[in-house]
Amino acid sequence: MEKLKVRKVLGVSINPYLYKKLKVECDGKNVSAFVERAIAKELEEKTKERKSFKQELIKGYQKVAKSQKRQFEDEIWDETSKDGLK
Repeated sequence: MEKLKVRKVLGVSINPYLYKKLKVECDGKNVSAFVERAIAKELEEKTKERKSFKQELIKGYQKVAKSQKRQFEDEIWDETSKDGLK
């Protein structure tokens, strides 16, 4: 996590039960640091999920591109499109 000299203030609303648990967990101190770490962790997980999803999409597209059945269908459509219509 990057340490920045300039900090931003963020006002958020959470339910009272969660707030109480947060205060107990942080012993009433360093709540901001705890929340910052939690946000950083969540954002990192989201980034990894997006990267994984993108890799799966690429694999899927590559599999389709290599498919002989798909190539055959493409040839059929290529022949059909040569019907004189533009």
